[in-house]
Amino acid sequence: MFELKPMLSALWRNKVSALLIALQLALTLAIVSNATVIVKDRMEKVARPTGMDVENIIAATYMPIPTDYDMAGAVIADLDLLRRTPGVLDASVTNQIPLSGSGSAGTYFNEPNQEIGGENANYYQVDSHFIDALGLNLIEGRNFTPTDEHVVGPNERHHSEVAVISKQFAEKLFPGESAVGRFFYAGNSDQPVEIIGVVEQHLGAWPGWSRAGNVVFYPLLVTDNHKRYLIRTEPGQRDAVFKEVEELLNNRDPQRVVQVETLSKNLERTYISDNVMIKVLSLVMALLTFIVALGIIGLTIFWINQRTKQIGIRRALGATRANISRYFLVENSLIAGTGLVLGTAGALIINRLMVSEFSQPTLTLPLLAACAIVLLLVSITAALMPAMRAANVSPAMATRSV
Repeated sequence: MFELKPMLSALWRNKVSALLIALQLALTLAIVSNATVIVKDRMEKVARPTGMDVENIIAATYMPIPTDYDMAGAVIADLDLLRRTPGVLDASVTNQIPLSGSGSAGTYFNEPNQEIGGENANYYQVDSHFIDALGLNLIEGRNFTPTDEHVVGPNERHHSEVAVISKQFAEKLFPGESAVGRFFYAGNSDQPVEIIGVVEQHLGAWPGWSRAGNVVFYPLLVTDNHKRYLIRTEPGQRDAVFKEVEELLNNRDPQRVVQVETLSKNLERTYISDNVMIKVLSLVMALLTFIVALGIIGLTIFWINQRTKQIGIRRALGATRANISRYFLVENSLIAGTGLVLGTAGALIINRLMVSEFSQPTLTLPLLAACAIVLLLVSITAALMPAMRAANVSPAMATRSV
């Protein structure tokens, strides 16, 4: 049997080393729990569905060389060529490529001539093939038709009378109501835009944006100095089509510069900083936990070496190996418990600072408790082997050390 009073007395005699381990555990818990919150938030962000058939979509951007280039005619001819290409399901024209980090946004209102409030959204100028070309799921209303589409010059004022929006944006504009058939207004305009359809999801141009998922689609073709196409291929045909797209477009019209990329590469680039953060923080957490475990092992071994005679005497008086092992495990648990209590307070203080200053996610008590339990288990596991070694000290060996 072990006694708590002698154990506390022993810890008090070695209070500096015990306190250092407790503080190390406290600091580790504070760092690991807050790092876990960040990693969890980034992993959820990276795993969000885009609403698009990303793995099968190719993006092509071109810029014509002549200044008097027939942009509208080129778009019609290019899309007809691309849609007839073997392995291509559909192709569309757009002003910006989704998930690329480059896009356009505006502020939208429920009433005309509003200037205060409103909701921000990413917007796209597309044709009637856009929804199919991206593999979007139209859950309400209808898609654009060719009669909805308008061609305008780069310096012309243009206004679309209809739009398709994302479900997330529809819920922001008209909470709890159907958005189809309703109207919204861009900026402080008094010209209404009718919502004719709602797609289930579209992450937009900036997945890291706080409004990511708020998206508006207009059936417009602006004949500016460049254009972008989105080409959706049959499953498994993307790479084969990718090799042909640039050549097809250049052969049809060599008076332009064409660049081709996959949407999955855009998505990978978009999340590169998040993935790096996940890997770095995971490594930091693993190293900190490993260092804590080494510290506990070292301290326990040191104390065992100091108490070899005491262990031998207890064994001679009838203490079992289980009694000896339990003594050191409980002693270690007291140190770990103290450190984790301090670490819990430190973790909450640090998280509050991070939330207010850096807009980081809030540390929840269940997550903090889970991190504390993991560190407690690591602490007990680290002390287990030295404790078992202490249990194997024989009374005879202890006597020789006198």
